[in-house]
This record gives sequence, structure tokens and C-alpha cells, in this order.
Amino acid sequence: MSARAIAFAAAALLWVAPPARAAGATVTVGHNRIEPAKVSIHKGESVTFHNVDEMPGGHTIVADDGSWKSPPLKKDESFTRKFDKPGTTTIHIEQHPTAKGEIDVQ
Repeated sequence: MSARAIAFAAAALLWVAPPARAAGATVTVGHNRIEPAKVSIHKGESVTFHNVDEMPGGHTIVADDGSWKSPPLKKDESFTRKFDKPGTTTIHIEQHPTAKGEIDVQ
């Protein structure tokens, strides 16, 4: 086997495929926080909102334009919403109106 063939075989063994792009995003919500505050997704992908804090009555995620809102999420509950139109949606937590976020759909 030639040196070139050995080098090629070694390179092939070391090559690692890049990780697959996750479809959509996960956003953590809690007391006065949305993390990350800005996410970018592609048209047709979903965002999952996961509540990590106790809140009497739960945390509710609301689109600022009033087009949708999640049910109240108790600690460790999640809500997933699919975004089919390009554009930017600003959101907040109903119980903490100063906790704001942004979803950019490309």
C-alpha cells in the first residue's frame, strides 16, 4: 500500500460527521426569565418552552401580538409551538411581563 493510500485511509478513519442540526429550539422559562432570550429557527420548525420554576398557577408564555399563548405550565412541564411563517415574534411571560423573548423564523 502506498503512503498516499495509507494517509487517505487514516484521514477517512479520523473524519467525524458534523452533528445534525436540531430542528427547532428549546427555551427555558422561569421566574422573570426566558433563556435564551432570542432564538432563530427555520420556517416549519418548533420551539419548546420548558418551565423550570414553581409558580402558583404556572407560567404562561404569550405572543405580544396576542396571536397565541401557552397553557399555564407547572414546574417541569413543556409547551411546543410550530412556527410556519417567516418573521419575528416577540413574547413574554404573562405572570412576569418584564421577562421578554424573541423568536426569529427564517
